Amino acid sequence: MDLLLTNGRIANPGSEPSLIDYGFIAIKDGLIAAVGNEPPQGLVDCEIVDLAGKLVLPGMINAHTHLYSALALGMPWPVVPPQNFIEKLQKIWWPLDRALDEDSTRASFEAGLLECIRNGVTTVIDHHSSQNFISGSLEILAEVAGAMGMNVAAAFEITDRNGSAGFEAGLRENLEFFKRYQNHSAVRPLIGLHASFTLSDQSLATIRQAMPDVVNWGIHIHVSEDQADEVDARNRGYRSVIDRLSKFDLINENSLIIHGIHTLPEDVEILTEAGAMLVHNPTSNANNRVGILSADTINKLKGGLGTDGMQANLLKEAKEGTLIRSHSLPGGADNLDYIKLLFDHNPKIATKLFGRTLGKIQVGGAADLAIYDYSPRTELSPDNLNGHLLFGIEQPSDVICGGKYRIRDNKLLNQNEAEIKSAARIQSLKLWHKMDKT
Repeated sequence: MDLLLTNGRIANPGSEPSLIDYGFIAIKDGLIAAVGNEPPQGLVDCEIVDLAGKLVLPGMINAHTHLYSALALGMPWPVVPPQNFIEKLQKIWWPLDRALDEDSTRASFEAGLLECIRNGVTTVIDHHSSQNFISGSLEILAEVAGAMGMNVAAAFEITDRNGSAGFEAGLRENLEFFKRYQNHSAVRPLIGLHASFTLSDQSLATIRQAMPDVVNWGIHIHVSEDQADEVDARNRGYRSVIDRLSKFDLINENSLIIHGIHTLPEDVEILTEAGAMLVHNPTSNANNRVGILSADTINKLKGGLGTDGMQANLLKEAKEGTLIRSHSLPGGADNLDYIKLLFDHNPKIATKLFGRTLGKIQVGGAADLAIYDYSPRTELSPDNLNGHLLFGIEQPSDVICGGKYRIRDNKLLNQNEAEIKSAARIQSLKLWHKMDKT
């Protein structure tokens, strides 16, 4: 063994047992070699760490985020506030992604992934957009994630909104990155599309025609986030956005369908038959006032949980998703199980994409762990574990990625956290000023 963790309260939500009191986890070559109540004896050349009752969770997975928005924290609001979803894109997010250059893109990745790992997130599925810095942008993301020891699925948002040259550069960045990383264990390339309403039929056809050159491809796309996306598809002569993507043969078992709020029952059937993956983003949906994705759709498609760039804390996303949905439910009605989305559906999505077990504390799984110095004020048991996860624990004191400590006793290892944050502050001011000029 390389590392033996003992005396931990091992939580594995959605698995049996869901909680092992004062158990052990043995790690070898970046994988979990054994887990249980009684650690093996007589180990040599192995670091043994007594967790002294700390709570251990699987490293969490963010099934959809935008690291490029990491520098938007505290960003000035438009002088004339946006009145709807499309105006939010036009006045906030599209000016930001056009203003990003190489330095601010790198700072966004570093600061965004730092925030992720600080919150126990060890796998990130990112949807990137830096429309005036395209070539090589995904390579920087892979580099930064690798330095932090994290798993990352990456894609660049292809769109027509910046002209044919921008479209072609976006497609080329996805294809080149895909070919370079398609067999990498910690980097999963996908083909990023912004959304149906910003792509012409000719562009969708061009994207699909490029796919025979790559193996195991899948798209990562915003779908039906707002009714405007559906109206656009109907105006183009399609029943829905999913119908349009299906007609261009762009939906398969590796497709990541993001939001899906206004999808039709027929769309759910198409996605189910294709084996596509849906990701729900409750706080972003609430912030944009675009509606609430039906629990029935999420349950049928085993939808995952993402943050859409709103935050890095997945436990907080699960808590806030629970509260947002609860507000619209009648008294006594069952809520959606957000812990299941986070600790069951997300691991299934990531395991499928990366081709190895992620997000589960089990033999053969990746040794990605979030460890919390959590002394609960009430009894912790398998029956009330979800309550503690949603309303009790905060940031982890330790994070292990690939069997190696990346945060230990609250200190980030092998990276200079102060330098990362300093660079982010400098780049954020430059970015905001540059946005004023676009």
